[in-house]
Amino acid sequence: METLIPLVNKLQDVFSSIGHQKIPIDLPQIVVVGSQSAGKSSVLESIVGKEFLPRGDGLCTRRPLILQLYHTTASLSSNPDDEGSFDSDNVEDSYEYAEFLHLPGKRFTDFDDVRQEILKETERESGDNKGISNK
Repeated sequence: METLIPLVNKLQDVFSSIGHQKIPIDLPQIVVVGSQSAGKSSVLESIVGKEFLPRGDGLCTRRPLILQLYHTTASLSSNPDDEGSFDSDNVEDSYEYAEFLHLPGKRFTDFDDVRQEILKETERESGDNKGISNK
């Protein structure tokens, strides 16, 4: 399973760049559907084992997005000039990060930053009037 998830993530990246409608392959994805405040975000966070989705009154996660989560045994280089590159001499037990489809290559290691990016991107696409977007 550990080798399958990175492969599926890479395939999703490739298919989205060339237009997934042209490729008749169904890749595994998680979709959660339900009424407002029914616990959809809690289900996703329970599966992932991290709190990373916006919380609050009313609609918070009100648009679709693609977020890929990674777990690897390598760690990021501690050199700020090489942020985002792996340093094979600096290996830790595990390392987790997230990437958004709308920000290819940008790694989020702080899951509070993931939450903030979701809020920022939601407001950019849907506005601040709590409207729902299919984008």
